[in-house]
Amino acid sequence: MENASYSFSTQPYPPRQRFEVWREEVNALFDVRIGESESIAFNYRLTTCYLGALLMGCGVWEGTQKPVHYDVKRSAQMIRRDGLDHYYICLGLSHSINGLAGQAPLVACHSQIYVLDLAQQLDCVITAGDTIILTVPRDLLAAQLGNKDIHGLVLRGGLSDLLADHMRALRARSASFKSDETLYIQQATLAMVAAAITPSIPNLKSAETEIDRSLFNRARNLIEQHLLNPDLAPAFICRHMGISRAGLYRLFEQESGVAAYIQRRRLDKIRAILQGDSNVQHRTSGLAFQFGFKSESHFSRSFKKAVGYSPKEARDCLIASEHFGSAGQTSVHTGFSLRTVLDQMTSG
Repeated sequence: MENASYSFSTQPYPPRQRFEVWREEVNALFDVRIGESESIAFNYRLTTCYLGALLMGCGVWEGTQKPVHYDVKRSAQMIRRDGLDHYYICLGLSHSINGLAGQAPLVACHSQIYVLDLAQQLDCVITAGDTIILTVPRDLLAAQLGNKDIHGLVLRGGLSDLLADHMRALRARSASFKSDETLYIQQATLAMVAAAITPSIPNLKSAETEIDRSLFNRARNLIEQHLLNPDLAPAFICRHMGISRAGLYRLFEQESGVAAYIQRRRLDKIRAILQGDSNVQHRTSGLAFQFGFKSESHFSRSFKKAVGYSPKEARDCLIASEHFGSAGQTSVHTGFSLRTVLDQMTSG
């Protein structure tokens, strides 16, 4: 007897109903949310089958537009309610994920395999795409992994590539598997999973550091591009980067917080404008409102606290330096700032 499979597609449903219908299919594992405009473009097909005690799911994006983003969570309440004790091993063929697995950052792009522990919390944004997923009961890997925490682990290296090839082969041949073959297929698959995970564990901490650095640089670049945007705030950054507030705040702990960093970069920009060219007149009140300050007095206080002198003094210093420079004398204040230069280098 061939291995039975189950297939589900949102294609037969009206576009406005497709995401809700699909949500009903996946809500046993995750709480999923999507924006109204993106939900209309959602169209997905999922095929599942058992490989012994393993469940394999193959997802295919069937939308005519580019894949959409949606939020996916496993809360403490959901974990207590469903009691699932499985590993969720996902090969994102054209799918990606970005957010937090527990308290650790999780970023996995196309063609990477990542591991979730369904007994731990998740707060991520997924870009819909093709996937191959293995759902594995924890006890089947207990002998190889013990109590190691692999929640949010992104697999790397040659063994990870071999596991990805194995998962693709399972997808291609699953319809032809005979029932008396599934035990051997299960054992072979578990051996591949354990081999790929075990050498990756020592590298998890260093990988998290690199992921944090990458996320931090992405956040800084996003901030730099939107300094004039009145909506620039933690919620704006989280939405555009697909990370949680907790994850964003953790990235900016060394910067006294993300709001403080945004204000400092805005003040640096204003100072550069004020000290850039004395032939161009800038009203400080106009600059303050342009860069999101609610009042001129608040801006002046913040500016002086940050740079050590007032906006007017910054302008006066430039005029004085140009006057002395034209007379062949050394300028008292050139407007040069090593911090500004370093910021420009690192944010470029």
